[in-house]
Amino acid sequence: MMSGDIASAPILTYHSISNAPGPTSIPPAVFAAQMDAVAESGVAVAGLDAIERWLEGKERFSRRTIAITFDDAFEDFAAAAFPILKKRGFRATVFAPTARLGGAENWSGANAAPRRLMDWATVRALAAEGVDFGSHARTHPDLTTLGGAALEEELSGSRRDLEDQIGRAVRHFAPPYGRSNSAVREAIARHYSLSAGVRLGEARHSSPIFDLPRIEMHYYRNIGLWRGFLEGRGGVYLQSRRAARSIRNAAFRAFGQGA
Repeated sequence: MMSGDIASAPILTYHSISNAPGPTSIPPAVFAAQMDAVAESGVAVAGLDAIERWLEGKERFSRRTIAITFDDAFEDFAAAAFPILKKRGFRATVFAPTARLGGAENWSGANAAPRRLMDWATVRALAAEGVDFGSHARTHPDLTTLGGAALEEELSGSRRDLEDQIGRAVRHFAPPYGRSNSAVREAIARHYSLSAGVRLGEARHSSPIFDLPRIEMHYYRNIGLWRGFLEGRGGVYLQSRRAARSIRNAAFRAFGQGA
C-alpha cells in the first residue's frame, strides 16, 4: 500500500432501481437517500478504471473512496438511477448481458414479473453521457457450467458486442450470479483486466483482481446503517451479514442447490 493511501475501496452492487419485489430491487427513494448519504459524507466516488489503478499500486486514494456498479443493465437504470447519479456527479459502471439487451430478464432466478433490460440505443446514449459499461457475459449463464468455445464466446462475444456499439474499450467483467472457478477466472483474464464477484466485503490491495468482493446494497436500505458504513463504523454489521450469507450458502450446498 502506498504511503498515505486508504486501506480499502468498497465496490457497491445494485441491480434494479424499482419498486419490484425481491432483494435485487431497491426503491428509487431508498437509492436516492443512499446517494445523498454518500454526497454528504465526503466519500469520493471513482470509476473502476481508477479502482484498477489503485489495486495495482498505480494510484493513491487519500480519502475513503467507493465505486458504484449495476448488474444486468435493467431499463430502470436509465429511468431511475442515472438521473440521481448525474445530479450528484457520480460515476457508475453497468454490467450488461449483451445478447439479452432489448428484452426482459429470462434467466434462472429472474423475477416472476420479468423486468425489462435497456436496448442498445439507451446503452449508446448513456455511454455518451459518461456511464461506463462492462460485460455480464452474453446470455447471463452460470459460467462454471460452460467450457471451451461456449465459455469463450460468452466472454469475448460480450466484449465485442459492447465495443462495437459504444466505440470504446471494455475492460471490466462481472460473472452472472457471481459464479466463477479457477478455470473461469483464467478465461476471464484472457479478455478483461478486472472482474467483480459477489463475495461480501471491501476491495483491498490483497483482493484477487479477478474475483473482487463487493458490497450488496440491499443490506443497506437502512440509511442509518449505511451512514455508519460510510464513516467506517460498519464492521460488526458487515461481519454479521457475511456470516449469515455463509450459513445460507452452506445450507443450499448441503441440499445440492448450489450457492
